[in-house]
Amino acid sequence: MPRPYLFDTDLPEVIIKTLRLNKKEDRRIRRGHPWVFSNEIEGKLSGIEPGDIVGVSDHAGRPVGTGYANPRSLIAVRILARHGEEIGRELVTERVRQARRMRELFYPGRDTYRAVFSESDLLPGLVVDRYSGWLSVQSLTAGIERMLPEVISALVEVYAPEGIVLRNDSRQRQLEGLPVEKKLAQGELPERLVVELAGLKFSVDLMGGQKTGFFLDQVDNYSLLDKVANGAEVLDLFCHTGAWSLYAAKAGARAVTGVDSSAHALGTAAVNAGLNGMTDRVGFVEDDAFKALKRLTAGGRTYGVVVSDPPSFIKSRAKLAEGLKGYRDINTKVIAAVRPGGFLVSCSCSHHMDRREFLEVLRSSASGAGRTVRLIEMRSQSKDHPVLVAAPETEYLKSALLQVL
Repeated sequence: MPRPYLFDTDLPEVIIKTLRLNKKEDRRIRRGHPWVFSNEIEGKLSGIEPGDIVGVSDHAGRPVGTGYANPRSLIAVRILARHGEEIGRELVTERVRQARRMRELFYPGRDTYRAVFSESDLLPGLVVDRYSGWLSVQSLTAGIERMLPEVISALVEVYAPEGIVLRNDSRQRQLEGLPVEKKLAQGELPERLVVELAGLKFSVDLMGGQKTGFFLDQVDNYSLLDKVANGAEVLDLFCHTGAWSLYAAKAGARAVTGVDSSAHALGTAAVNAGLNGMTDRVGFVEDDAFKALKRLTAGGRTYGVVVSDPPSFIKSRAKLAEGLKGYRDINTKVIAAVRPGGFLVSCSCSHHMDRREFLEVLRSSASGAGRTVRLIEMRSQSKDHPVLVAAPETEYLKSALLQVL
C-alpha cells in the first residue's frame, strides 16, 4: 500500500526525495508545463511509491518544482508547486477557490460548470463538475487519489455541496494502477437532477451518465446554431443526451433528428426533450451513426444543418493515422448530406489531433465529397475548460461551423 503522508507537516518532511533531470530537460518545465516524463529523469525512480511528493531539480541541482510522482506512469511527476509553496490543504483550497472565482467572472449567476479542470487549474489529475448543489469528482492519478481527503475538504469549504459523487471510472485510472469505481462520497444524491444551461433544462445522471454526468465543454458552442438552424431540418449525429438537438430546436429548427447508439443516452435525451416542451419537433433514433447516415440520406436526401460531434477516434498518438481516417470518413459523408447553402457543425474532442490537422481533415473531406466548403467560425472548449498555454495538451476540443456550397 502507498505510504500515507500528512499535509500539515512541514514541506521538507513531506518530500520523499528530490529527482534530478537530465541535461537541458528543465526548459519545458520552467516554461510552465506541469509534466515530467520518466525518460527526462536521471537514474531510476527507486524508493518512490505512486502518489509520493517529490522535489524536482535541474541537472545542476537547482529547484524546478514540487509535485507528486508515479513510477508506473510515463508521466513520472506532475508539478503542483514552483515557488516553494507547501503542498497541503491550504494550497488545494486556494486553487479550488481561484477556479471558482474565474468561473463566476465569466458565468455570473450560473451554478452548473466545470469547477476544476486538472492541469489548467493547477491541480493536475483532478476534474470537478458542479451541477447546482452537487459535485461530480474524477480523481485521475495516484497523486490526487492520495490527496482525496484534502480535495473533499476543500470542495466542502468552497462550495458547501449537498452531495459529492466520485466518478472514478475513467480508463486513465487503470494506467495509474488505480481501481475503477463509482461511489457517493458525501451527502445524498437524487437519482436524477435537473439543471439549467443557456436557457434549456437537462436531466443529469451523475452515477450512470458518461464522464461526470454531462458534456459541459460544448455549452458555449451551442450558440453556433443560433443563426443557421431557424426553419431548417437538422440531423444531429452522435447526439448523446440531445443537447445539440435541443439547442437547434431552440434556435427555430422545424424538425430535428438525433442519432446515437446508446439506448441509455437516448432515454435521457427523450426526457430532456420533454423537459423543454420539444417532443413535437425533436425525435431520436437508436443506431450506429454511419449506418443511420447512409439510410437517412438514401435517394439523395439532404439536410439544412448537420451536426457531427463524435467521441474521440484517436485514443493515443500511435492511433493518429487510423483516427484521422475515421474523421475523414465521417466528415466526407456529412458534408455530402448538407444541402447547398446549408451548414455543418463538425467537432473533434481528440487532443492528439490539433487544429491544423483538423482543418486538413475538413479540406480533404470536402474534396472527397466533391463540395466547396467555407469555414465560418472555429471554436475550442467552453471557458470553464481553460487552456494552459504552456501545456497544449489541455486544448482538445475543435468545433467548426462550416457552410457547404
